[in-house]
Amino acid sequence: KKKHRRRPSKKKRRWKPYSKLSWEEKQQFDERQSLRASRLRAEMFAKGQPVAPYNTTQFLMEDHDQEEPDLKTGLYPRRAAAKDEDGGSDGMGGDGSEFLQRDFSETYERYHVESLQNMSKQELVKEYLELEKCLSRMEEENNRLRMESKKAGGEAADPARVQALEREVDRLRAENLRLLRERELPRQEK
Repeated sequence: KKKHRRRPSKKKRRWKPYSKLSWEEKQQFDERQSLRASRLRAEMFAKGQPVAPYNTTQFLMEDHDQEEPDLKTGLYPRRAAAKDEDGGSDGMGGDGSEFLQRDFSETYERYHVESLQNMSKQELVKEYLELEKCLSRMEEENNRLRMESKKAGGEAADPARVQALEREVDRLRAENLRLLRERELPRQEK
């Protein structure tokens, strides 16, 4: 009986990582792979199974529509807006950031409306009361800042902060009105 030797056969070629192949070897390897993939796709098609294209980078780039806008320009809308206010131009268009901001606002609004619709009457009342407290706090802070600005001749209070607080107060008032309407809807339906 011959003893089995655990050596690889000489016919078997050694495997080499793709990164260590020479340029010619890489071209041959890629060609073999594309032929193999096309043969497999033909077999799958013959069997009646769904066939996907060979996913090479070149195929993906050809499939990529160059006419689409680059939506990555506005990933950081606050930073881009701050640069625009400073007068700095980094070459990015404002359209992409406006689109993303609008899209985010719409999505957030839809989510918020759904969450309010899923709340019970008690939860809605609780949310309304919390918003009322927040609104009164903002109004008090706004009044305090106005009084400080009047005392100091308008130099102590930061006008941008006052405007931001006024916008927040307006937003909270609108939220309160919306919650009041939503609270009244179930009563009117009954």
